[in-house]
Amino acid sequence: MADAPWAEIREKFQAALALSRVELHKNPEKEPYKSKYSARALLEEVKALLGPAPEDEDERPQADDSLGAGDHALGLPAELVEAEGPVAQGAVRRAVIEFHLGVNHIDTEELSAGEEHLVKCLRLLRKYRLSHDCVSLYIQAQNNLGILWSEREEIETAQAYLESSEALYNQYMKEIGSPPLDPTEHFLPEEEKLAEQERSKRFEKVYTHNLYYLAQVYQHMEMFERAAHYCHSTLKRQLEHNAYHPMEWAINAATLSQFYINKQCFMEARHCLSAANVIFGQTGKIRTTEDRQHRGA
Repeated sequence: MADAPWAEIREKFQAALALSRVELHKNPEKEPYKSKYSARALLEEVKALLGPAPEDEDERPQADDSLGAGDHALGLPAELVEAEGPVAQGAVRRAVIEFHLGVNHIDTEELSAGEEHLVKCLRLLRKYRLSHDCVSLYIQAQNNLGILWSEREEIETAQAYLESSEALYNQYMKEIGSPPLDPTEHFLPEEEKLAEQERSKRFEKVYTHNLYYLAQVYQHMEMFERAAHYCHSTLKRQLEHNAYHPMEWAINAATLSQFYINKQCFMEARHCLSAANVIFGQTGKIRTTEDRQHRGA
């Protein structure tokens, strides 16, 4: 790819990300999604500049694309295939754009279109999903599909996507372990790539979100023991990574304490209430990383 077009692609992509982060209340009252639509237009321009995906023939729906049939849905172990060479890199960059288009459509309440883009992202990445370059993006796409299906009250479908994300994270950490690329890095020059520490922080945040969504799904399914376990894990990780909103964290900890009280686990309940009280005292005083950064998918 020539330097000039690639520079143009990078510039348009970064502009789209910036527009995507504009808070709704900063848009005109009668056009609350104005910045989202502008971001979408730029993403479509980037998609056109990238050209047809090399895997277009492989993108067509296959028999195993329905949830419950494909290995991505069942959470079976993935084989490591690195995203190397121009064909693979082209597919991965297209997948990044499809992901952001999916999130964009969901943000503007166009769920069917959002689902279509996210599923296309997964298809493009499927063979590379365990690789250092793609694992974070694949998990984020599945997390967003899990949220989407949860909002449709198709809880078992949401559960399948979210459990698949959890399984892929665990397999990656066991077999590879090094902090993977953040999806935005596919459109950054080499000298602007993230440091290992920042990559790790972002990847762990993606996994924390995965646990948070799983806790909600299990609660909805009345799997209360499992929901409490995942809620506890989420709260613990949020504290460790300083990525929480004090009010929300305190409410969730207090709610968890009620579960422990009902199970007559009074020491655990007291610990949750004490922690909730301490964190609630930070409200309005401490800015966490969750306040300073745009929330990941």
